[in-house]
Amino acid sequence: MGEALLKGLLAAGMLEVSNIVVSDVSAQRRDMLAETYGVGTAEDNARAIGGADVVLLAVKPQQIDEVLGGLSRAVTPEQLIVSIAAGVTTAKIASYLADGVPIVRAMPNMAAQVGRAMTALSAGEYAGEAELATATKLLSAIGDVVVIDESLQNSAVAINGSGPAYFYLFIDALVEAGMAHGLSENDASKLAVKTMEGAAAMLAEMGKDPQSLIEEVASPGGTTVAALESFEASGLRAAVSDAVAAAVRRAGELG
Repeated sequence: MGEALLKGLLAAGMLEVSNIVVSDVSAQRRDMLAETYGVGTAEDNARAIGGADVVLLAVKPQQIDEVLGGLSRAVTPEQLIVSIAAGVTTAKIASYLADGVPIVRAMPNMAAQVGRAMTALSAGEYAGEAELATATKLLSAIGDVVVIDESLQNSAVAINGSGPAYFYLFIDALVEAGMAHGLSENDASKLAVKTMEGAAAMLAEMGKDPQSLIEEVASPGGTTVAALESFEASGLRAAVSDAVAAAVRRAGELG
C-alpha cells in the first residue's frame, strides 16, 4: 500500500522524488524502491523522517508497536503523522509520541494499485482542518477520500478495506456457476467482470440508489427476479451483514 501511494503521488506530480525518503527492514526492498522511483532510502526509520513534513506509517498493525517505539523520540509536533495501519487508533499512536503531534488515521484499499482506492480519513486529537486537508490531498493521489469520525473507522474498514475481497469472492462464485452451466472459464470471467464493472459505473455516475437500479433490471417474472428470489431465500443479506460484523470485530481486536 505504501508503494501504491508513492506511485500515485509521483504520477500526480504532487511531490518531487528529492523530497521523499522511504525506509524498510529489507535492503532488497529499499534498493528496488530507489531504483524504480528514484527516491531516497534509509535503513533506520528515525533517520528517514528527519526534516519531514509528513510521516506515512505504512505498516501492518502487528508491527506498529515496534515501529512507534523506534520513532517515539524522533517525531515532533511540527510533523503530521498519517497512519494506514488497520485498526490502530490515533490514541494508541499518540501514546508513543510527544504531546501535540497531529495524527490522521487513513484506511485506503488495494485498488490504490490502479489509482482507484477508496480511503476513509479520521483526525486525531491534535489534527485540525489544515492537517486533514493535507492528508486528503495526499490520499487523493490514489483515488477518492471520505472524512469520517474515528469511532466509525472499524465500520469503514469492513466495507472499503475488506470489501474488494468480498467482490472477488462473488465474482469467483459467478464464474464457477457460469462454468457449471457450460461457459468457458475465460468467457464466464469476462462476462462477470465486465458486467460488475458496468454496474458499478452506473451506481457511481447515474445518481440512483441500488434498489432503483435493481428494479430497472428485474422484469416481472423474468430471469433476474428468479435469481434475486433465490438469493433472498439463501439468506444473502444476512450473510453479508454477519461478514461485515465479523470484520468490524476483528478490526477492533487489532487496535
